[in-house]
Amino acid sequence: MITGKVKAEVDENGYIYLKPQINISVAGIDRAFMNRDATVDTAFTGGLALPEDTIEELGLTLYGRRPANHVSAVGMFEIYGALVSWHGEHRPVLVHKTSGEPLVGMALLENSRLTVDAREDGDIVIEEMP
Repeated sequence: MITGKVKAEVDENGYIYLKPQINISVAGIDRAFMNRDATVDTAFTGGLALPEDTIEELGLTLYGRRPANHVSAVGMFEIYGALVSWHGEHRPVLVHKTSGEPLVGMALLENSRLTVDAREDGDIVIEEMP
């Protein structure tokens, strides 16, 4: 089981946005894992999106380009390979390079049950489905 919390953020216009966030452990080819907070984005069709500085820090290898949708963009993204710690196992994942924050998308959530208490400081639970 993976857990997190809903964070509330205020934009420049004073609107409050709820962001379901979890902490994810990700590694490059050297298998040195690092933790990052990531927003769960059910509109993101990929597995994981990371900013360029995190991709460089992990030393990820570029695989090519691939289309994807996520909350702030639709288009072609550079794709890298990584490992994530997911439901107690190390699992390969395709990483989309983003100019924004880390995102967990539907490809990584596949075969999981996502429960979100949609309020500030609400609970997030991601359970593996049999």
